[in-house]
Amino acid sequence: MSKRAHDARSSTRLFSLLLIAAGASLVCASETVAQSAPVTPQRDPSPYQQWSASQDTSAQTNDDQQTDADASQEIQPSPDPDVDQNAVDDAALRQDLGRQNLPEQNVDGLGAPRPESEDTPGIPLGTFTLRPTITGGAGFEREKSGDRTKTRSYLQTGLKGSLTSNWSEHQLRIDTNGSWQKTLSGFESDDPEGSINAALRLDISNDTIANLSAGYSLGREDIGDANAIDGATNQAEVSTWTASAAVTRDLGLIRGTLGVDFERETFGDATLSSGQSLDQSDRNQNTATLRGRLGYEVSPALIPFIEASYGRMIYDNERDSTGYMRDADLYAAKTGVEFDMGEKLRGEIGAGYTIADFEDGRLDSLSGLTVNGEANWSPQRGTDVALGLKTEVEPSTSAGSSGSIAYTADMALTQVIIADLSGKLTAGTTWRDYKSAAANQTVYDLGTGLTWGLSRSLDLTADLAWERSAQKGSASQETLTGLVGLSLKR
Repeated sequence: MSKRAHDARSSTRLFSLLLIAAGASLVCASETVAQSAPVTPQRDPSPYQQWSASQDTSAQTNDDQQTDADASQEIQPSPDPDVDQNAVDDAALRQDLGRQNLPEQNVDGLGAPRPESEDTPGIPLGTFTLRPTITGGAGFEREKSGDRTKTRSYLQTGLKGSLTSNWSEHQLRIDTNGSWQKTLSGFESDDPEGSINAALRLDISNDTIANLSAGYSLGREDIGDANAIDGATNQAEVSTWTASAAVTRDLGLIRGTLGVDFERETFGDATLSSGQSLDQSDRNQNTATLRGRLGYEVSPALIPFIEASYGRMIYDNERDSTGYMRDADLYAAKTGVEFDMGEKLRGEIGAGYTIADFEDGRLDSLSGLTVNGEANWSPQRGTDVALGLKTEVEPSTSAGSSGSIAYTADMALTQVIIADLSGKLTAGTTWRDYKSAAANQTVYDLGTGLTWGLSRSLDLTADLAWERSAQKGSASQETLTGLVGLSLKR
């Protein structure tokens, strides 16, 4: 053995002996302090002496416990100048009151919220959990088009629910939502609305995830939509089918996603003020899109990315009612960043460029800058803010018009006012940039609502919403709706 190795081993042994000696010294010191603790002279022998003497009677034990209590009270350590005396006094007061595990106080003064498990525990169905909700209420609606105003009152019944799997791997979630209205007075608009969506996540491996989804929705076209009919009594019904598949794989710091999306839209007849129906079937179309995204993890909280897509839009009719071929190729690219700061802030934002190139040479291509993003922000407990930015290409069916690029910004603020009472405020605006001679259009949305939790399963709700559409050269459109109801959930 070399001299260097011998010296290292000797040093290690010496260090170990010092550690053992230090530990023994600490043990001896603790025993010395315990034995030197003052004991009330009037009391019986100490518990250690009782144990050694094997005196195990109940009367003797009670007396010994009182002795220990008195002894512990007589031990008065010297005050430490670095210790907050107020905190010591507070701890002593809690001990005197007999409750040492007092609940932690909230720092924001909102009071303790309901545990998440109390919200909607659901109904177990094998390896799934069903959470149904039934709603019912009474509402009113007022529509204004130019100088004409019409109103109605109605009853509304709704049903929504979610079915979620409880598997150790993979996850399936199905969400449904539907509502039916019965007009009590005024103009009639009792068509049902609803949607159903299913999403399946497949955990292929630790680094690879596949997401599959499909959905269907039925609703009436809004007066603020780009192709809504001016002055129509009832806008067209819109049915939408969607499907998508995507695979995401992590390659160390690089994350890649490849996906395909499909959407089909069909339109019913619109009812004019004269009572006649206007056929809208020439707007039926299918859109398929292939997209890819590549991201780089700068940190767990920031992932810059680039994304590109190509799509094809095909109409059922080769030519629309005005004789134009509106099939188009869709191109888009953007760059942005994903961010995840925990529960306080998460989302993504990106900017890019999009082009819609129509087959008909008489139609100009739609192109422009795009801004897309979403963020969920919680500045404090009980306050949640959802922010959104979206850019969409909206083809038109008007003669000689390609359509518009619509830019939308929206916000939803949810605030816990007091325990069991929360409020919500929503606001949004959409600006449509038409590439033809048509004037640009602006749509404004405002909404507010209150939810009072009467019990774990019953809520009282009140909602109010306002929408206005303005376009130069056309009559402005306004809608005001209000609804008060009960929501029964399980």
